Amino acid sequence: MMNKADMPADAQKGALDGLKVLDLSMYLPGPYASMLLADLGADVIHVEPPTGDLVRVIEPSVGGDSALHHWVGRNKRSCTVDLKSQEGHELFLGLVRDADVVIEGFTPGVAARLGVGYDDCRVVNPDVVYCSISGAGHGHDGSGSPGHDINYLARSGFLDQATDAAGSPVPIGPPIADVAAGLHAAVGILAALRHRDSGGGGQFIDVGLMGAALAMTGPQIVKALAPKPMPRDRDHNLGADPAYRTYRTKDGRHVVIGAFEGKFWIRLCTLLEREDLISLRHSEPDKAASELAGIFRTHDLQHWNSLLDDANVCYSPVNRIDEVSRDPLVLARQDFEISEGHAGLLTSMRNPIRLSATPTATRSGAPGLDEHGPTVEWMVRG
Repeated sequence: MMNKADMPADAQKGALDGLKVLDLSMYLPGPYASMLLADLGADVIHVEPPTGDLVRVIEPSVGGDSALHHWVGRNKRSCTVDLKSQEGHELFLGLVRDADVVIEGFTPGVAARLGVGYDDCRVVNPDVVYCSISGAGHGHDGSGSPGHDINYLARSGFLDQATDAAGSPVPIGPPIADVAAGLHAAVGILAALRHRDSGGGGQFIDVGLMGAALAMTGPQIVKALAPKPMPRDRDHNLGADPAYRTYRTKDGRHVVIGAFEGKFWIRLCTLLEREDLISLRHSEPDKAASELAGIFRTHDLQHWNSLLDDANVCYSPVNRIDEVSRDPLVLARQDFEISEGHAGLLTSMRNPIRLSATPTATRSGAPGLDEHGPTVEWMVRG
């Protein structure tokens, strides 16, 4: 692994060095998209309202910041702007003149009312790439309906696939639709920049949490809409396959077996000294699952980790959320880092994109509110 000090100067800048991004969004979808661009070297100015992005106060806190903002705010600069004031409006449009990208997360119609919509921005910068991230997208009767991650996971059918023993949908924890919307926004922005740089000019990008949630649920939706839908009790993604499900251990923990391919299932049964289960996977799956459940209840998690973790059988422990950063596979990949922001040090996730010539990097921590002030200007690259 190359250290930052050993990188060539061009590599330290990042693949998107020189790209200028204005981010008006709050919470997670837009800031996650701009974090990805910032990790890749873009100069991102987070334009916050005078009271700041509300993600800054979501618990738990890290010093004067929130843990969530400490992560998603990295590699950016912050200035506060009152878009309802003439001075603030002029300041923002002044930054738009030299910007490559504008990201906003308002309810459709709000940006235009504030005078910072796509039509307003392209008057001062015809080549600007403008990305709007909203709940249900633009251009239809439901565009103005409010909602958050959980609402779109519910509408998309995602929560129908995450149920308790009684079959009731349950909150899943990770804000899947928020992050997925940010990912899709970043891809759309990069595609639009490619089009602009080939002479096509700027354009408007419409990304909805609804569509992002549908994309995350897509593999299950296409099965449900097939001419002959797969019954839930036969769907391996819902635990119907004994080789592809969770099992409880003696100490109350859980393990996952993902031995979808036959060779992994055969190897698992052989390691467990239960070759009789090999054929039961398809002939009597419920019996095979019941037998496996009994086997895994005979020992605690540490025993199964020692026996199966490196046995090439698609085995994983179900980590508690505070154990993830210590998982051997995560440590080997160096997926976590100690990052520093205005609130201090915090362990957080590295960008999962690894480029060999222009690596992603945490070049600066999350900024304090209005740290770069109303005189903020675009960075000049030498």
